[in-house]
Amino acid sequence: MAMRASVMAAKFALAIFIARYLDLSSLGLYGLAAGAIAIVPVVVNVGMNHLVMRDAVAASPAELTNSLRYYWSFVTSIYVILLALAVPLTIALDTSALWIFVIAVMWFEHIGYDVFYLFSNTQRHVSANATVFLRGGAWILVYVPLAIWEPHLRTLSHLFGFWLAGGMLSLLLFAWMSWSWPWREAFSLPFKPGVVATAIRKSALFYVGDLGFVASQYLDRYLVTLFLGLKVAGIYFLFWTVANAATTFIGLVVQQQQRPLLINAYSVGGLAAHSQLAWRYMQTTVLATVALSIATGVVFQILLPWLGPPSIADQLPAFWLIIAGMAFRCLADFGAMSLFTAYRDRLTTLTNLVSVGVLAIAQTALVPFAGLYGAGGAILITFVGISLWRYLLVFDSSLVKPESTAAP
Repeated sequence: MAMRASVMAAKFALAIFIARYLDLSSLGLYGLAAGAIAIVPVVVNVGMNHLVMRDAVAASPAELTNSLRYYWSFVTSIYVILLALAVPLTIALDTSALWIFVIAVMWFEHIGYDVFYLFSNTQRHVSANATVFLRGGAWILVYVPLAIWEPHLRTLSHLFGFWLAGGMLSLLLFAWMSWSWPWREAFSLPFKPGVVATAIRKSALFYVGDLGFVASQYLDRYLVTLFLGLKVAGIYFLFWTVANAATTFIGLVVQQQQRPLLINAYSVGGLAAHSQLAWRYMQTTVLATVALSIATGVVFQILLPWLGPPSIADQLPAFWLIIAGMAFRCLADFGAMSLFTAYRDRLTTLTNLVSVGVLAIAQTALVPFAGLYGAGGAILITFVGISLWRYLLVFDSSLVKPESTAAP
């Protein structure tokens, strides 16, 4: 709890720092880069992470390390190719090295999220949060004070450099914690490319669902930038970051512990046991989301006079719309997790695709005419509907039969 609270506070502080000590356009650019760092790993992993991590709940160490060997070898080869293309292009075009940092951060964030997912599903929650703290909070707690003290550090290149260092430390911590795992035995086995190809085919449904899910999470910032410009996008990203800090805390503290228990409930007691446990967990999620979202919004409003540009305070009603929309997105995410842990993979994918379609239509219709109010309203409309839909799917077992997807 302490580590997750620190990460939430650190991300909160980083957004405020950029708004105050850089400018709103830099904050908008940071938001677009942060969105890319979240989106690209989903594109690269082609859904295989879900197969590996869900099966990790019951896998032996030998089976787990062998699955990770194939999955991470594939992922690493993609990022090596991206970096091999980015470095010469940066030199040839004489452009900023910022995007090299961004790609490198993508790589370490990708592996870092997999490690968190892995430790969470094997119920090693302290280890999971320790790795998240290093890559999501510790580097911010170092960078922000240093950048306040030393003005030349107040650039996005330095910021992403510190972020990269946090990701590297997180990976080193995982290497130390998994030192006794049978890695040598796994990598001594012959490498069969057909295993990866088979896993990719089995992951197709997860992959489509993941693309829909991540688009529903990050599409809005690109549409806001397109319609309203980079400066207004900076304000939007500040509001989004504050609201997302609360919902991320819920997702990675409350739902982190719920996910493996729901998988076990379904494996042992079937759909009835899963639904009973999901009902209890849903109530916890609703109460925690409402309480933390309100508390976060109040704290932000108190801090608002110290943020700098008055244009931020002028948009305060839009902030509360975004807070409400992100709270319902958190409840919708609980519904997606409940469908996934009950092996309802087709429904998980379908609801993800519908959510991104509805959000895109709502944002396109409302943002050009209502600005940030339209952006917040679009999030709220979309995820109220998706939350209710997933709620019906999770707790009405007559609607669909669960369907399992086996790991490689």
